[in-house]
Amino acid sequence: MKHTAQIRVRYAETDQMKFAHHSNYIVWFEYARIELLRRYGFDYGQMEKDGFLLPVLEVGVSYLKPAFFDDLLRIEARVAGIPRSSFKIEYKVFNETGEMICDGYSRHAFMNKVNKAIKPPKNFIKAVKENI
Repeated sequence: MKHTAQIRVRYAETDQMKFAHHSNYIVWFEYARIELLRRYGFDYGQMEKDGFLLPVLEVGVSYLKPAFFDDLLRIEARVAGIPRSSFKIEYKVFNETGEMICDGYSRHAFMNKVNKAIKPPKNFIKAVKENI
């Protein structure tokens, strides 16, 4: 499963050096992740209503080059491997010239509303297997 999202760096996301602040990349990862799920028919709000929560267990980021105010960024997100009780999403962020400026990942668990680990929905596993 793979999806590409675009986002423009807003002025409020930059720091005194005019770089996009490092913390924003995690927010952009989340945006790309939600759009990835939506593309394959998994509306995150509906998943929560259905009792599936996806808390973040781990995040890793490598900053290669800065992004600046008003840059149009392309964020590629893809599910890495077949989900079990947790799964990993990998991200690559590119600037307008096509240079990769950041890569990273997030690991998520499937949990129910009482914070107990559960198996992913069968249709989620099926969608991942069909799109690998």
